[in-house]
Amino acid sequence: MESCNVKTVLLDANELARDFLCTGLPYQLLYHMPASVWSVCVSAVVFEETVANYERALEDMRSKVAQLTKPRRRLGLPPIELADADFDYRSYLSERFDDQLGITVLPWPQVSHQDLVKRAVQRSRPFDERGSGYRDSLIWADVVKLAEQGHDVALVSLDKAFAGSDGQLSSELEAEIAPLAGTVELVRDFPSWLISEVPWQVDDLRSAIAQGRDEQFWEYFVNSDFQSEIYPDIEDLGFRWTPYHCEIIDVEWGGLFEVIRRSDTPDGTSLVEYAVDYNVEFEAEFPESFEPDPGWTIELTKIPRAVRADGSIRLIIRIAVLFGGEFGFSVEQLSWRRADGDGPGFPVYRPELDPNQLSLFAAMGLSED
Repeated sequence: MESCNVKTVLLDANELARDFLCTGLPYQLLYHMPASVWSVCVSAVVFEETVANYERALEDMRSKVAQLTKPRRRLGLPPIELADADFDYRSYLSERFDDQLGITVLPWPQVSHQDLVKRAVQRSRPFDERGSGYRDSLIWADVVKLAEQGHDVALVSLDKAFAGSDGQLSSELEAEIAPLAGTVELVRDFPSWLISEVPWQVDDLRSAIAQGRDEQFWEYFVNSDFQSEIYPDIEDLGFRWTPYHCEIIDVEWGGLFEVIRRSDTPDGTSLVEYAVDYNVEFEAEFPESFEPDPGWTIELTKIPRAVRADGSIRLIIRIAVLFGGEFGFSVEQLSWRRADGDGPGFPVYRPELDPNQLSLFAAMGLSED
């Protein structure tokens, strides 16, 4: 469980039943959001109820398909075959929660049967007038414990057992939470609530997901070894003269990180292109006739008709990142260019490595005669 400083989202089974596979827009946003925004969990009873709801929905689908067998045969149509008959939904959901969404399944609450019976016979919320509400009472026990620990809880549920006549948390349950360190709000429209809670100004879930993806890649960019693995080639420096020798001394990020293009693909993936700048310090040797950029330091060398140049060139790297239709991302393409628009330039003079390379005299603009 995350720090009490972040909001805790507790999902009820009726919300999970809207999207059994947890792949829709709300869950994509949960995946891409940093952990500093909120933590998400479900009660143990909700996990079990969701698995049971899925099995019932699947059985209902099988029954409906079976009812279509005779009408389809009468029309000369082949029977419908349900794929993935052996699909282990429990394992799937557990893996989805643990490995991708970061949703915590809470341990079973330590609530006595005496307390539950007392609530039931007194018809105290979340029990209803008929005394029904055992599973809801276990969820509420988790809510109370989180609030006792100082968490601000957003209970995402369509269950009327938690709601008052205005659709908000019932006054009876509010009174139970009032003396505790944390707070509780009842969320009936999860997508709208997510839009209101993200730390950016957005109008819809897709825009929020786009921002979340940018944040996710930004975290990867600054905290992983990614920057140490990207390095420009000599040609990327945009030299207008062929250097005899060139060594890149340092590559330092210049502070630019911006989105330059977004495009969605038919298969549900999204390609986002970022522009990042680097200041590249180099040391190179050139023909003495070359023209240095402003700010470069020029010194004579022991090689006749050659000079050494020390300087810095600002480069922009284009990083194309492919975000999956559900989760994850991969860096698809990298390309460098000079910030001033020049380039690409010449590589280091290496005739022994490239038979098509110009001769030394030609590279210097001289005749070999």
